[in-house]
Amino acid sequence: MRILIVDDSSADRDMIIEHIKVSEKEQKTIIDESCCLKDAFEKISFNNYDVIILDLRLPESEGVETIETMQKELEKIDKKIPIIVLTGNEDYSIGMKAWKMGVKDFIYKEYCEKEDIKRALKFIYIKNKYLLKKS
Repeated sequence: MRILIVDDSSADRDMIIEHIKVSEKEQKTIIDESCCLKDAFEKISFNNYDVIILDLRLPESEGVETIETMQKELEKIDKKIPIIVLTGNEDYSIGMKAWKMGVKDFIYKEYCEKEDIKRALKFIYIKNKYLLKKS
């Protein structure tokens, strides 16, 4: 599984990476990091990711605008990559909007445990494996 973490906080990226490493012992996982959307877009254009873990507050955008911007970029380059939002924003209305926009999971950083990351990644891994078998 190849994962792109997009978060401007290196401490938060480190926390996410630690949770992933603990959760994904049984499979080979490649993790790339970006601190802003511009860098993320460049990495996405050159790499194939299984999932993007996206913070909603970045230097270039905030809130659901961040999701919209990411989705537009993915559409522009014709890539369908599931998005997991991992944010410090506890506004439940944003969470509901994110779900309606197609985000695969919405996790609050303050309450994030390794099991939350494991569950979200396992869901995406199983779904991708199923889709590959169908095609």
